[in-house]
Amino acid sequence: MEQPADTSGLRDASPQVAVTVVRTGGFAGLKRTWEATADDPSTVGVWLGFADSLPWGATPREDPRSVDRFVYRIVIAVHSEVRHEKTLPESALTGGWRDLVDRVQQQADGDAGSGQSPAPPH
Repeated sequence: MEQPADTSGLRDASPQVAVTVVRTGGFAGLKRTWEATADDPSTVGVWLGFADSLPWGATPREDPRSVDRFVYRIVIAVHSEVRHEKTLPESALTGGWRDLVDRVQQQADGDAGSGQSPAPPH
């Protein structure tokens, strides 16, 4: 009888958690993308706890002054499967949403070091 292959030493090539922020719009209609990833279980737990605390089901208020401002698309993926997804106008990017976007931008730009946890929500 043939034994199954030992895959205990193999890791999934995708990170355990990926937080992607895509900013579009503005006067010039530019698009910019940032991504923060985590593989360490404790860091993954912090990212997911932070992300899960946000009001994903809430509808942002319409702001008529938002014309020509940025729009942010935020995606939280666990093992490449989308867990949360939200699109927010710049005017709704406050509180925990702003904290999340700032942390992803910092990690993606190399300011916070790879794989570090987000700041706790306010």
